[in-house]
Amino acid sequence: MRRYSIELFCFDAEISEEEYRWIDINRLSIPLDLFQKLVETGIIEARGTQIRSDQVHRIFKVLRLRRTLGINLTGAAVILELLEEIERLKDQNQRLQKEGE
Repeated sequence: MRRYSIELFCFDAEISEEEYRWIDINRLSIPLDLFQKLVETGIIEARGTQIRSDQVHRIFKVLRLRRTLGINLTGAAVILELLEEIERLKDQNQRLQKEGE
């Protein structure tokens, strides 16, 4: 589930697969073995050789972490989850601050 905020109102909604575009991994020029490792580590979810369009940014964040910091995929997956949690907390904090005004 994803959380959506509209002004002071907040609600949960389920996103259906039909709302995502599916992209073939070959369009991203990512080697198949790397793609399989990304799926195995849970960094991305795949349907055959396709991923949802909203997961492309996850791949490039992980690749950047590997390139700049030399982190393995498992470590990059943990860092990615922590970064996303920080972003969710920031959004929640901003929403709560707006509600308090």
